[in-house]
Amino acid sequence: MSAATPDRLGRFLTLSVPAVRWLLGIQCLLSGLNWWFKILPFPNLFDPPGMPVKSAIVGVMIQSGWMFSAAKAIEVLLGLSLIFNRYVPLMLVVSFPVIFMTFILDALIGPTILAWLQGAAPIQHLWAKLLDATFFGGAVIVMQGYLMLAYFDSYRPMLRARAQPTDWERQP
Repeated sequence: MSAATPDRLGRFLTLSVPAVRWLLGIQCLLSGLNWWFKILPFPNLFDPPGMPVKSAIVGVMIQSGWMFSAAKAIEVLLGLSLIFNRYVPLMLVVSFPVIFMTFILDALIGPTILAWLQGAAPIQHLWAKLLDATFFGGAVIVMQGYLMLAYFDSYRPMLRARAQPTDWERQP
């Protein structure tokens, strides 16, 4: 390795964090707002009941009346946080369960592959599921993980094995 390699890597990382922040921020903002305003061809608040959804879990979340809306609100807040670079480490932690469940729901494509192998699903359906798993679930979880690693120093105080609560009597 040459002496310039660490400098190039550091420069790449310095430039990539804002780019990834913006990409994930725009994706989360659009995905979250889509729930209330039809922007993308995904489930929407105003879709007729009984429309096909990604999985039964999403259907139950929508039927609850609040759970899917809460997840979408978290996506909107994450998007705004990332775009405006405010409270990014906090919002990455708060949004992680939503992002992780989105990834899991997109990654579970085994039944689609099996249906295609049995001739019960067309190749277009299989490709759509693979693209969804790769670009929506996969890319989002990778960007989320990358940003969490980039902001790792912000999490160090939370990772103490034996953290002490604030001593309120000593506070000025």
